Amino acid sequence: MVGNNAFNSILENILIMMNVSKGRKRLILFTTSLAAFQTPYNSTVLSFITPVLGRYFHVPLDVLIYVPIIYLIPLPTLMITLGRLSDIYGRVRMFRVGFILFLIGSILGSVAPNIYALIIASLIMGFGSSILSPGSAAIVSQVFPEGERGFALGINAMAVYLGLTSAPFFGGLITQFLGWRFVLIITTILTAIGLAISWFSMEGIELPRRAVKVDYLGALTFTLAVLSVVIYLILSAVSGWLYYIYLLIVGIASLLAFILIERRVINPMLDLSLFTRNISFMAGNITALLNYISTYSIPFLFSLYLQAMLGYNPFTAGLILVSEPVFMAILSPISGKLSDKYGAREIAALGMGLIGVAFVMLLLLNIKYAIYIAMSLIVLGVGFGFFSAPNTNSVMGSVTADKYGVASGVLGTMRFMGQLLSITVASAILVSYLGRYASLYLFTGIMMSNISIYQSFITGLRIVLIISAVLSFIGVYTSLLREK
Repeated sequence: MVGNNAFNSILENILIMMNVSKGRKRLILFTTSLAAFQTPYNSTVLSFITPVLGRYFHVPLDVLIYVPIIYLIPLPTLMITLGRLSDIYGRVRMFRVGFILFLIGSILGSVAPNIYALIIASLIMGFGSSILSPGSAAIVSQVFPEGERGFALGINAMAVYLGLTSAPFFGGLITQFLGWRFVLIITTILTAIGLAISWFSMEGIELPRRAVKVDYLGALTFTLAVLSVVIYLILSAVSGWLYYIYLLIVGIASLLAFILIERRVINPMLDLSLFTRNISFMAGNITALLNYISTYSIPFLFSLYLQAMLGYNPFTAGLILVSEPVFMAILSPISGKLSDKYGAREIAALGMGLIGVAFVMLLLLNIKYAIYIAMSLIVLGVGFGFFSAPNTNSVMGSVTADKYGVASGVLGTMRFMGQLLSITVASAILVSYLGRYASLYLFTGIMMSNISIYQSFITGLRIVLIISAVLSFIGVYTSLLREK
């Protein structure tokens, strides 16, 4: 049964949908898609330009690595909390705060006098992204009715993949001809445009502020839980799984404390019944986690394989790998529209099935030939393109309008936790088969012709592909779960 607050929120949201013109919807979709573009673009471009930053600031790798890492830490850590706050204080208001933080961070980064100032700027941008990323899907879900929502979320997803796809190319081009500071200057300009458009396009779409007491203790314990796990995963990828085990223990203890708190407060930060009583919500988020665990490390692994094992130059390797995100971007709006027409769960399940098929192809085909890798990655990109927008549509469509913010935050957290798990587990598997000495050279991209090293790499890669295939086919099942 829908509560009074939820019922009032539904009515208010229907009125907003009816009163927003098609022109304003397009502008809202543009600025939310620009926000969705910023997170993957800047996280990727900051990683891409780290060698340039090292030469410019004369600092070692163990300091440089914090520029992209510090940017990512707030994303899985704060998304749910900030999503919940946006439900209470206003999604548009919080969305603009995200743009402002991102703007401040990019300005500071563009004039940073040293690497430590750039790290602080990167952290501020990360805080901004942790608001913008879930805020985009929440506002789109608020403005677009059910029959249009899938397509709009597909455009949003396309923006994410365009960010991933274009970052190495544009980052390299801008850095080569204008210098690395112009990467952040252009980011500043794009952010300012997005903020300006949001100021007039989103006027009058804000739901009334809810008189709800904020669950600060729940927010604190959840943030501590996720932060501990995130830092543990990052550090373990380098030092091994046992060295920082105390962080994992802190994370688990904080999570248990969070669950106990949420079961007792009147207005919890995260309504746990979304997981226990809403099958579509739970299934969509579990499938998103499975999807990112299985897929996110693949471009990274095959970039290493193509360059260090097969001897391709970075440009050629990039051309082979770009097929995946290109097909993701092309198909996301189409799959979103199909999910509006034929059902989000079914289209998402089709996507997960195709992803599983892609992993089987990589296991069965002779991947010494680049054409077979490219074919498999095209199928992977098609599968991901069919999965992302429909899955988001399924999750957002399973909750009432008053929970769009927290729902989007949960989904974003699942995605980023999946990314971290994917990279750390895949790296750990490779290192276990190669040994640390060989891995050190491998991660530099230097060609390695030793046959035993090649066989060790292939063995580790196959283990990752088998795990990914199994998780993908499990994702087909979880995508189709529904209320009885």
